[in-house]
Amino acid sequence: MATQEPSVRAGDATARVVIRGAGSIGRRHADVFARTGAAVGLWPVRAQAADATSPAGIELLDDTTGPAAMASADLAVIATTTSRHVADATTALDAGSRRILVEKPVAVDLADAEPLRDHARADHVWVAAPLRAYAGFRHLASLVPELGTPVSAHVWSQSWLPDWRPQQDHRQSYSARMSEGGPLRDLVHELDYVEQLLGEPKLIGARLEHGGPLDIEAEQAATLLWSTATATITCRLDYVTRPSSRGIVLRSPSGSVEWDVLLGRVVHRHGDGLADERVFAEDLDRDATMLTQARAALELSPTSDPSSRRAAGAPATLADGCSVLALCDQARGAGT
Repeated sequence: MATQEPSVRAGDATARVVIRGAGSIGRRHADVFARTGAAVGLWPVRAQAADATSPAGIELLDDTTGPAAMASADLAVIATTTSRHVADATTALDAGSRRILVEKPVAVDLADAEPLRDHARADHVWVAAPLRAYAGFRHLASLVPELGTPVSAHVWSQSWLPDWRPQQDHRQSYSARMSEGGPLRDLVHELDYVEQLLGEPKLIGARLEHGGPLDIEAEQAATLLWSTATATITCRLDYVTRPSSRGIVLRSPSGSVEWDVLLGRVVHRHGDGLADERVFAEDLDRDATMLTQARAALELSPTSDPSSRRAAGAPATLADGCSVLALCDQARGAGT
């Protein structure tokens, strides 16, 4: 039976957070968790991965000081490359870190995640899912029951990979690698939140596009079709679109709901044609949404009541993260 650990109060300066990995996402996690009031340590995988001085208020760790800090951490954040996620997470659990937050995706595929799934403390693992922390998503989720059934949905996340890290050749990034990258791994947030909205997926078909303008090993685009007990969903994830576009539209005999993630806008159109629109300006600040996730990861546990986790904008559980990996594995197997 899963055990329920006491929560760690966000804003309690005695809460200790160790970030493993000091790339762009690791440093953002460090800055955000420092804003909760926690004591934060940043432990690079390579010494050159961090500046000579750590960000203000954040302790810079190394291979001498990192293990002890990890052993006493209330939360360890794994922000290394995808191929290292499982090994780094299990190391942190074995060392004694009270709870773990693993960046997405939790592993390169479901088989790779097995050591973490089988770990005796697997129920203390969060998986990063910041879209769940968006106010727009939580409002969207509150409207889905009004749609009734059947529901059709289209979800998409489309952007231009070279724009992600303009200072780096996109062909040298992890996103370009067959073993770690591709939109099916980079953009799993869309798959995660749709599963939360509409239920367990059953894949119908998939197409993966490896050709295109980017000159990378990984797929450049993926189109999926799946069903749930109440809905049929199409999904487009790609690296080859300008300008960026991200969102979801759900339709039923009772009306439709559309979430434009980049504009922070949710539009609910009723069956009679009338529409209600809300804009969530707070969702336009990525650090603010990460802060919501960070506070929830500290205040709650993956074994907390699901309704409490949803209301707080908490990350995904390890089971949720592995369910998404299973869908991605199926898509790769079916993709042409």
